Amino acid sequence: MAEPATEQEESVWFLWGRIIGTIAAGFAGGWVARSLGVPLPWLLGPLFITAALGLMGVPIRSFRRGRNFGQVVVGASTGLQFSQAILLQLLLISPLIVLATALSTLIGAIGALMLMRLTDLDRTTAFFATTSGGVVEMANIAAKYNAQLEPIAVVHTMRVAFIVTVAPLLVVHFSDGGSAPAAAAAVIVPWLPFLGLIALAGVIGYFLARREIPNAWFLSAMLIGAGVAMFGFAEGRAPDILLVVAQVMMGTSLGAQFRREFLGRLAPIMLAGTVVVAFTTSANAAIGVGLAYLLGLPVATMVLAMAPGGMAEMVVTAKLIGADAMLVTGFQLLRIILVLAWCDPAYKLLERFAGKRA
Repeated sequence: MAEPATEQEESVWFLWGRIIGTIAAGFAGGWVARSLGVPLPWLLGPLFITAALGLMGVPIRSFRRGRNFGQVVVGASTGLQFSQAILLQLLLISPLIVLATALSTLIGAIGALMLMRLTDLDRTTAFFATTSGGVVEMANIAAKYNAQLEPIAVVHTMRVAFIVTVAPLLVVHFSDGGSAPAAAAAVIVPWLPFLGLIALAGVIGYFLARREIPNAWFLSAMLIGAGVAMFGFAEGRAPDILLVVAQVMMGTSLGAQFRREFLGRLAPIMLAGTVVVAFTTSANAAIGVGLAYLLGLPVATMVLAMAPGGMAEMVVTAKLIGADAMLVTGFQLLRIILVLAWCDPAYKLLERFAGKRA
């Protein structure tokens, strides 16, 4: 006679049941979104369905390594299309990237003031909630100053989800319907070499992530892919099915961050965050449009380059609509590096300025 399962075994089975159910819901959401003609259906469909389920109180659970897998696939596919001409282009416009990042930081500071006016959040929490770095990196720095971490996580999650949702609609409008042929032009890399590439990138990404390197999974895959392309071993893009799975994993991971308690205890912060995120997104998009006309580049590419959303999400959007994914990567990468480098000094400057005015 079989012995009954222990409480620990039941909890493990329940956990995996939630994970599998969440991923299945994500694929279903992607299929529905694709049927309805939604831009980036395999990213936005899973995001919408899992966020809705989470806010309704359904016990969803994202696969913790799912987004890492998605970042590795997108990073490798992006790196394989790297060239010396692209590197030179990024170096030539790097001063403009620095200037754009400074303007984006200023926009974030204005957003922090708006958030303080609309809520009862303290100055420290509001500052790190609206600084356009990664949520983990901002939370780690904010913890040193005794900020409230939960509102920071909520506002950052809303920011990325809002931009991931709105950016495809904007860029599809600006792309003038010519993106699909460009997205399909790259040759698909054979399965065996690509799987070997993402396996190596995954191992290196794991060790970089343990050292708290920002966007470790995406960057390791992109750099390895770029090296492979530069030496002529392979070039092209990921097999389509892997890109679909990568998008579903990233979409469900983001959507699963929304929980029912957000509608109660954190509802005022969510409402205020919506206003602030709409402002910062619009302002950064305006800068992107200005840079596009200044540099003679496609507006869709520059809107994605300036969008303060997740780096991997913006790059996969660029790849799938046929925008310049490498230019978007360069802008996003340098922006993140600069934000992480100067957000700590910027906060100390804010504290000193505010202290003198108090």
